[in-house]
Amino acid sequence: MSVVASSLDKVNLYASTPPAVNPLADLVQPPTPEPSAPAINDSLSGQSGRHFLAFYGLNENPFADSVNPTFFYKTESHRMACERLLLAVEQNVSLAMVTGLSGTGKTLITQLLLQALDTAHYEPILVLVSPGLSKTGLLREILSELNVALPAGINRTRDLIKMVSNAIIDLYREGRKLVLLIDECHFLDADGLHIVRTISNVEIPERKLTTCLLFGEARFATRLNRPGYESLRNRMFFRSELPPMTADDCAQYIKFRTLVAGRIADLFDADALRAVAEHTGGICRSVNKLCMLALIEGSIRRQPLIDRATIDACAAML
Repeated sequence: MSVVASSLDKVNLYASTPPAVNPLADLVQPPTPEPSAPAINDSLSGQSGRHFLAFYGLNENPFADSVNPTFFYKTESHRMACERLLLAVEQNVSLAMVTGLSGTGKTLITQLLLQALDTAHYEPILVLVSPGLSKTGLLREILSELNVALPAGINRTRDLIKMVSNAIIDLYREGRKLVLLIDECHFLDADGLHIVRTISNVEIPERKLTTCLLFGEARFATRLNRPGYESLRNRMFFRSELPPMTADDCAQYIKFRTLVAGRIADLFDADALRAVAEHTGGICRSVNKLCMLALIEGSIRRQPLIDRATIDACAAML
């Protein structure tokens, strides 16, 4: 068994398919609604809104604004992206890329990979690119993540590249390989991308010593089609795109996350699930935001089940 495959025992990337319906589900009754249903604008200070988790029998917020691998839901596109990236690491591919609209789950995949890669054989590091990051700034970020002390006065690109190369070779001598994950790679300018290509070229006769995994918005893939990026594009062995979720995926995504958070019974009715897909376009981050608002508003209204009217009202607040 390969090193990468065995490391999946630590984090099961593909175990997020919702479990079979619990035969006890019908016995779990939602809270009995109260007669009154306060309007949105008149009830934001209501105490029930601050305790929506308890009201709906949730152990934690299933739609929190955070990157929590526990709530990873496997769509087919996410599954394929994870498989390709792990294969790129295993087969010593120098470059691989995942792109998609903002909010489709790219950053969550980086966290899953960081957990899945066995640190006895790999040195996975994550660099989050910010707008305007220079090539020397990128190199400094990589050295910082590698815990390499930067001597005073070292600032030339050539010297920084040499330090990164030496660190990669040192890892190789320890029997480990650098796996560089670069999130928000669309913010890298041409010089920054040249640095990535240079790092990906560090090698011995038998194989590459680094795998660089790029994560960026869909426009980055379009940018790579320009003639000036042919050299980088030719080295890109695996490319995956994360599309928005379908309506069916969106419904299963919501059900899965509420189940993980401790709710067995349905929390959104069928019309509400369709409304979420319509309002969000299947973008994971937008789904989370709308569903969280709906839970808060539903608890204020003392609704045992979220309906389309609540979803439509919350969508108007976004």
